Amino acid sequence: MSRRSRWWWTVALVVSSAGLAYDLTLTNTGFGWFSSGYCPARDLYDSATALWWPARAYLPLAWYAGLPGVVLAFLVHWAAIRRGRPRAGRILARVAVAPLLVLYGLAPLAFAFDIARDAQCLDRWGGSPGVGLFIVPDTVAVVAALCALAAVRVPRHRAGRLLRSVTRLRWARRSAVPLAALALVAFLPVADLAAGGIIRRPCELRPVEGSASGVFDVLPFGTGERAFLCDARAGGRFRSVSDRDLIAYGRAVCDAYRPGGSDQYFAAAICPPVEADLRRRKAAEEAEFHAREAADQRVCDAARHRPLTRPVRVMRTRMGTDYGVIESFETEEAFDDDLLRSMAPGDLVAAVPGHLIILTHSDFDNCLTAELYRRRPPVEVKGWDRVVEIGYQSPTGHIGLMDSMVGESDLPDLALGGKGRYRVRVHYREPEWEAGTPQHLLIMVYPGSGRRTVEYLPGS
Repeated sequence: MSRRSRWWWTVALVVSSAGLAYDLTLTNTGFGWFSSGYCPARDLYDSATALWWPARAYLPLAWYAGLPGVVLAFLVHWAAIRRGRPRAGRILARVAVAPLLVLYGLAPLAFAFDIARDAQCLDRWGGSPGVGLFIVPDTVAVVAALCALAAVRVPRHRAGRLLRSVTRLRWARRSAVPLAALALVAFLPVADLAAGGIIRRPCELRPVEGSASGVFDVLPFGTGERAFLCDARAGGRFRSVSDRDLIAYGRAVCDAYRPGGSDQYFAAAICPPVEADLRRRKAAEEAEFHAREAADQRVCDAARHRPLTRPVRVMRTRMGTDYGVIESFETEEAFDDDLLRSMAPGDLVAAVPGHLIILTHSDFDNCLTAELYRRRPPVEVKGWDRVVEIGYQSPTGHIGLMDSMVGESDLPDLALGGKGRYRVRVHYREPEWEAGTPQHLLIMVYPGSGRRTVEYLPGS
């Protein structure tokens, strides 16, 4: 074995061992990533992972950052030279390390391609933690495999002699020119459609500052051709269209735009009429939202309850729900997943110790009033569609009603006397279906040991 070969084998074994040591430090490493940019190599890597990882798991040569493959290649090369068969040693060593290049080479190549194309793809690869978890170990295995191949490579003068012998062949000289022309023809369409000069920052929707409606500002980041390209290519659109053709298309869309259209919004950065229409629509939507909010609040204010006896505390709020469920569960152990399923479609309220549920219509807000009493208040049924009273046991002394999907209470604690038994009387008035105004809830809570459920009917 030559001095050059021994040096390369030393480097290969040291690098592979270092890769194994590095892998052992990643046992408890975790991270997450998010990116809205188009990173094709990352998508290719994700698709290939389904094939690559099982192969790594079932091929012992690829375990431990490829160290077994490098060690085996060294041993067979050294043994073959000792037996006077260097050519067989070179072949077997290449066979041992070739799988490492296939199984570990994709991640470094894909990462290099994405970063060279768009630096924002670093986030798509998980940022610095992702590089340390995916790219570094694979790169180490690839470097070790390349060092092993360098240790058994054919000397330069032999490689040159092999190349000259191939070029002397008549079929090789005849096929060179047609192959070059074919390659040129194959790459011309790609060059003609090359994106070139694409903005390197992905476009994302931005919430309107100070907006209570959650309306999204779909206007682009700035104006001009670069902003238009950024907005048009967001989400991977127009990938096969050159910048020049895409800008020409945007100009044509702008010329054909008529107020009220929606499919031309991507051209707002280079089309003032589209941008102006967008701003008008956003302003009209904001105004409509605030007007609806004010009208619903006026409905709640006009229907404030006037109690027959003075409560200890009164709380009011306007609450919306995703599924029409308002509930309170005081502990995770008290949460009863079967309680909601046990309620019939017409039920208004149900409870078990530590878990209280009130059902309303999910498409309308609730004008909700809670009144706390120290003793039983008079029954009121006039003006209400349903009045139902149940017994409830509070194991912790904290009753906080909330939208079941939000997880935060819109009302303070309703358990006035701490933990113990209470009576909860729920009054419900349907919304104005045609006008779409809110529905009304009045909840009276007072101490009481009764457990039976009572529904008060009009006239009772």
